[in-house]
Amino acid sequence: LAWLTIANYWHDATHFALSSDWRVNAFMPYLLPLLSSPSVWYHQHTIGHHAYTNIGHKDPDLAHAPQLMREHKSIRWRSTHSNQAHFLRILLVWSIASGIGLNILSDMRSVVKLTYNNAVPCMQRSRSNLAAHLSGRLFYISVAYVWPFFVFPLWKALIWSFVPNAIFSMCFMLNSQINHMVGPCIDASSKNFYKHQIVTAQNFGNDSRLCYYFSGGLNYQIEHHLFPTINHCHLPALAPGVKRICQKHGVPYNVVSGYKEALVAHLAHTVEMAVRP
Repeated sequence: LAWLTIANYWHDATHFALSSDWRVNAFMPYLLPLLSSPSVWYHQHTIGHHAYTNIGHKDPDLAHAPQLMREHKSIRWRSTHSNQAHFLRILLVWSIASGIGLNILSDMRSVVKLTYNNAVPCMQRSRSNLAAHLSGRLFYISVAYVWPFFVFPLWKALIWSFVPNAIFSMCFMLNSQINHMVGPCIDASSKNFYKHQIVTAQNFGNDSRLCYYFSGGLNYQIEHHLFPTINHCHLPALAPGVKRICQKHGVPYNVVSGYKEALVAHLAHTVEMAVRP
């Protein structure tokens, strides 16, 4: 339920696509900051990823855990990458990507280094803003990881603090990695901004209600990147027109049948990137 809520309201709000009132969009993400601090998410996702999709050293999503995973040629190959396609490695990375990665490590690095993943510059926060931000992160850590140890036996506290966060994180990774980190999209590019958004994205399961609701409309990734400030409820109506225009002008419109085909394509890409260049 936490993931469905984040996918179907939080993500739209951070794109100012939830309401016609900007104040509602600005306020709502702070009610449930489970995926990331909203202010840091704006830098990482709304500014960095959407403006520089799959561009090395510009798209911060290409370099979340370069010591463990190499999903783009801009990441220097390390010997640790040779086993990156192993099931246990993927399970580890996917289970901590949100709770430990986005919410704590990447967040704190952006505060200290004033850059997100060495790709997106971050402004120096005022003292009051920094205090509010750190208080929010401390509250997240306390609720997500600390309080179970005060109310449950140790074994139950360990389960309660890890399992829900791991499941949530894996839901996020499943619905984010299969949209761009696949063969046809990863090295695609264009000097035309809108064409670049199309060729670097992949739709999946456009005829599936499961894919639509479980991804919060992210299965219409092409349309989302073309119209990020449009609520995801309108994306299915936009897709046929976008596809016709792509066919008319010979622009690849990447789409697969559903989660299975998209995940297989992503894993094949992960295997390919594990090989030393």
